[in-house]
Amino acid sequence: MKTVIKNNVKRGTKLIKRLIGQILVDGEFISRHDLERALEEQLHTNKLLGEILVQMGVLDSRDLQTALSISRDLSSPEKALKLAAGIRQNLGDLLLWSKRITPQQLSQALEEQQKTGEKLGEIFVHQGLLTRNELNAVLEFQHLQGAGTPRSLKLGKLLVATKQITRKQLKDSLAQQRHSKKTIGDILLEAGHISPQQLSYGLNLQKKLLTAVLSALISLVPISGALYADSPKEDSATKSSRTIITEEIQRLTSLKVVFQTQELVITHADILRGYVEIQSAEHIEIQNNNLSGYLLVFEGLNGLFQEVVVKGLGDEVSITSDGGWVAQPYNGRDPVMIKLSYKFILSEKAQPGTYTWPLIVYASPIIQV
Repeated sequence: MKTVIKNNVKRGTKLIKRLIGQILVDGEFISRHDLERALEEQLHTNKLLGEILVQMGVLDSRDLQTALSISRDLSSPEKALKLAAGIRQNLGDLLLWSKRITPQQLSQALEEQQKTGEKLGEIFVHQGLLTRNELNAVLEFQHLQGAGTPRSLKLGKLLVATKQITRKQLKDSLAQQRHSKKTIGDILLEAGHISPQQLSYGLNLQKKLLTAVLSALISLVPISGALYADSPKEDSATKSSRTIITEEIQRLTSLKVVFQTQELVITHADILRGYVEIQSAEHIEIQNNNLSGYLLVFEGLNGLFQEVVVKGLGDEVSITSDGGWVAQPYNGRDPVMIKLSYKFILSEKAQPGTYTWPLIVYASPIIQV
């Protein structure tokens, strides 16, 4: 049984502006380690975070300004969607951009799609990697990419904002594009307005900003209920593509990653100590309607680690390189927030360095047979 969920967002609800540090990390302008260093310095100075990052030499001032320009729009799903731009990407690529899934999870989903013929997004929902609302939000973002409505993250506008071209050069190039199938980047190149290096910079900047927008969009959508607040000012492109949001009452279990550390830094001191401990490394939100409870499944450890000790689930749990799971009881229909800390036990192969986050966690309902 499916039902249409009515809008339950109260008018006048305060919208929270996304922190610039999180935007910069989401878009891979800076690393989580860079952000932590800058925040530490900010404690002892009166400087703005962006100013500190630029002075550290880890962030271009032009990139900072463009990231700041979108921060005010990353306060609700509907505002974030209005930033969608660029060449339309595949759903799998968009989810990889946002780090919502891993390449391994995409590969497994594509293999299942070949066997079943099911839509890729539906597979992610059934596997608990996406909620229905998250899928609908990303699909609408995908639909709005390449739309004709003027958007601040279109390549031409970014090149103007970063002073790579003038407004007149963009206007002339857009007029030429109406009679051509060429991209705006190719037209600007042929006219001599930009160099290949400038075009590459603009495209890279656009991808970083869109990645930050996607990450914010996914974190902003509710687990259930209405996806959008009523908006009398929404543009025609958004309105025409509005999807009726439905929710399966029988949905069992879903997991939403609210926050996750993106990198794992191993130092010489960690090698000597034999482990790396990360407090509050991951915040997850669980929605579970299954009376039998659910499993939290952990995967992804590589040869750098012997095991990982998981804290935050009551008793400490040890997960080996083969993966593992932890049974959790039914605790009501309301979403539950869980903060996880990890202690990574290093193997003899471990070397100092910065590594992508190695651990994957997802939820699976317990099925009584």
